[in-house]
Amino acid sequence: MVFAAPPARLVSCCCAAALALAGCADTGGIAPASTLIDAASVDPGTALRATQGDAGWPQLAWWKRMGDPNLDALVTQSVGGNPDMRIALARGQLAESAARIAGAATEPGISTGGAFGRTRFPRLATPQPIGGHTTWNNHVSVDLAYDLDLWGRNRAILQAALDGVQATAAEARTVQINLETSVVRAYVDLALQYALLDVNQANLVRQRNIYDIVHKRASRGLASELEVSQAQTQIPALLAQVQQSERQVALAKNQIAILSGQGPGAGERLLRPRLLLETPVAVPSSLPAELVGHRPDVVAQRWRVEAAAHGIKAAKADFYPNIDLVASIGLASAAFGNFFTFVSRDAVGHNVGAAISLPLFDGGRRQGNYGVATASYDLAVETYNKTVLAAFQSVADEVISLRSLGDQQQDIEASLKSAQRAYELAEKGYRGGFTDYLNVLATESELRRQQQALALVQAARLDTWARLMQALGGGFDAAMDQD
Repeated sequence: MVFAAPPARLVSCCCAAALALAGCADTGGIAPASTLIDAASVDPGTALRATQGDAGWPQLAWWKRMGDPNLDALVTQSVGGNPDMRIALARGQLAESAARIAGAATEPGISTGGAFGRTRFPRLATPQPIGGHTTWNNHVSVDLAYDLDLWGRNRAILQAALDGVQATAAEARTVQINLETSVVRAYVDLALQYALLDVNQANLVRQRNIYDIVHKRASRGLASELEVSQAQTQIPALLAQVQQSERQVALAKNQIAILSGQGPGAGERLLRPRLLLETPVAVPSSLPAELVGHRPDVVAQRWRVEAAAHGIKAAKADFYPNIDLVASIGLASAAFGNFFTFVSRDAVGHNVGAAISLPLFDGGRRQGNYGVATASYDLAVETYNKTVLAAFQSVADEVISLRSLGDQQQDIEASLKSAQRAYELAEKGYRGGFTDYLNVLATESELRRQQQALALVQAARLDTWARLMQALGGGFDAAMDQD
């Protein structure tokens, strides 16, 4: 069926009435109090201004720089199988469906229905001739309703929902970056635990060799029983350290397996990482101000601000009159006759008009809604500002840590060379009878400590570099930021 457009005079009258009654809107002086921070105005600090390394900003799959294909496969598996990632995607689908619901209010609504039945009309309640008789009572109708949305309320609600979809997409990207970083850091920790295991196993072998030397010297009367006991005592202690390292390796494998959305059994099948703890890393050469605005968490909060701003528009539109165009056409029959009596020209009825609602007194409900909308906007703005500042802090923290760890690694490498040389001299001197066993124990202990310290600082540098890549947005595509 085709509906005729409402008479122009009717629409004009409705609009004029709405404008005349608009003066009743009163927000009570409520207004937003917060303003967005300008990321470019934030002082990045000395550490960031001084970054003059040779690396650029991170790109997608930044972990490939570590040169381990197994790590790349694990990250891919984690993004596809981790529950947190699936939850983020489900939230995106939920936001899209909510936007569809909001969009429905901006379109005309058409519905149809009908009822068919035999009805007994009471004689005392229904006039003649049908009173006291049973007959067919049928009707079919098609109804149309369209909200003119003169003040943009429905459009604002739709735009807020669409902004929510964008925010949810950016938040899903944040979840992905955090997950990727967690897998890389766990993998670096696994490499560290293997490196510490190597150190402890090498020290165990070295200590057993020393024990053999002491035992042979004692058999020749060149070493005391105390020296033999001291050499033997070190072996169980080092064996315990080896067992502790093996335990840490197993725990690190479990963590990676869970991050990848699998059970501990998958961790048992993990191979030793091929990445080297001494993989070189560098500090980005550009300031983060140009990138911080493209971090997915910052983008998500900016979309939340936009959604809250549209929420204010929708709440304000509630203060103004609402006009709906309505129309209906139908067939109805409640007279004597057969089933198809209502299908005739005389059964046709229609209605075309407008429905107007005017807020006069609601006990402060609209002002309350408007207050909630403005407070929500302030909350979104301050959350955005906090996110921007936290982004600068996280980048600055990791840059400072990388520089410090680089200096520490150089010092430890120098100490390790010295400790290695001291141990070799002490062992050689003990073999030749020029020094006592205490010097061997002391130099061996220092050598072991420096070997462990080097492995720890190398792993810490890789871990910090991974956190820096996370702080920089993980190579987030700037095209997602539509601001």
